[in-house]
Amino acid sequence: MITQSALNLVMAVRPGHEAPLQGLLERLRADPGGNAVLPFARLEGVHFARLVLLPEAHRRGGRRYPPQLVLTTNVDGDLESHLHELVTVGGPGLRELLSHCRDFPDDASEAQTRAYLADHRQRVGAFYINTLGRSLAQVTLEARLHEALQRHLDAGEWQGSTPATVRRALIRFVGERDDLREALTPAPGPDRWRWLGGWLLLGAIALAGLALAILLLPLTLLALLLLRLHEMANAPHNRRPRDEHVQTLETDEDRGVHNQLSAVGHIQAGPFRRVVLHLALWLLQLAASRVFYRGKLAEIDTIHFARWVIIDEGERVYFFSNFDGSPESYQDDFIERVAFGLNLVFSNGEGWPRTRLLLFGGASDEQAFKAYYRDHQVPTAVWYRAPALAGLTAVNLANNAAIRAGLSGSMSEAQCRAWLQRF
Repeated sequence: MITQSALNLVMAVRPGHEAPLQGLLERLRADPGGNAVLPFARLEGVHFARLVLLPEAHRRGGRRYPPQLVLTTNVDGDLESHLHELVTVGGPGLRELLSHCRDFPDDASEAQTRAYLADHRQRVGAFYINTLGRSLAQVTLEARLHEALQRHLDAGEWQGSTPATVRRALIRFVGERDDLREALTPAPGPDRWRWLGGWLLLGAIALAGLALAILLLPLTLLALLLLRLHEMANAPHNRRPRDEHVQTLETDEDRGVHNQLSAVGHIQAGPFRRVVLHLALWLLQLAASRVFYRGKLAEIDTIHFARWVIIDEGERVYFFSNFDGSPESYQDDFIERVAFGLNLVFSNGEGWPRTRLLLFGGASDEQAFKAYYRDHQVPTAVWYRAPALAGLTAVNLANNAAIRAGLSGSMSEAQCRAWLQRF
């Protein structure tokens, strides 16, 4: 099964370079896949990519965060190979982009560029993949397969044929096509016991945590008291995002079946909330990689990729996601289905709607959550989506994969009929 990785590069912008960098990003924005600066379409196995210019920010106490350029990709394969290809393909254009970032060497060589990017990589806190191991090459093959089989079905005379007869004819058709024959082999994927093992592991962690909480009851009560004190001390922002800000964000939304979200926020001050956040992200990563890797995050089947990354020496966190449908439906899905999950992570941020014992309240306050969502969202300067994904939702990708899976193995007449209904 192929490895899927999340590249996170965060680089401070040189003083006075924000405006020229914006201009360069506009050039990339006009053609994210084929521009002369960083042509994402030439990078092998990239599903989604983005460049975000985080604006200058300030925090109480005088802490200042300079503008920062963030480059992220969702890619098949390991990060070392991807980083090498990024520098090779980007060439002078990438070095021009990085010249606006602090400490990037003048006249940098490829080796110096790779070293610079390696130094500015950020570890992902949690990374959600809709379907573990589904590569871009697999997506491309299965989309082509679905289209070819659909045309073949539409052109044929199938009256009087049983579902099993039609299936056998389709298998023969695929076997005769050089460009499709590979689909007769089942797609690689996680071991069938991974999901069960994941649930057992989470259950064991829950039982061990409960036993430890009982064994160390005084410390448990103290932790709950500290949590409640922090929750009461956190002042919800409850501010309506500026109309101009929302209008800027909306210009990049609803331009197809996919949408994207880039958001950044401050982590609440003090070690307690940092510990809670790190623990929450660890649990989220465990659940995403061991349980929710088969097309759904809890009950939500519209998210392709999502990541949480802690930056600025543990002071801030950004959240990027790629999803299907409108931002409104995306927000509603979370409110109605997994509000407790949002609270587990995001309630450690400043200004989050007030929670009770970490899991309750918070995102359940619909209007407060939606205002917070927009207020912390930042424009995505450049967003790339692989051409193979155009027009295909996560549900479409799952259906294409099921069509391919139906070409191998044995099926009853009823299973053949159900499989044909996927076309």
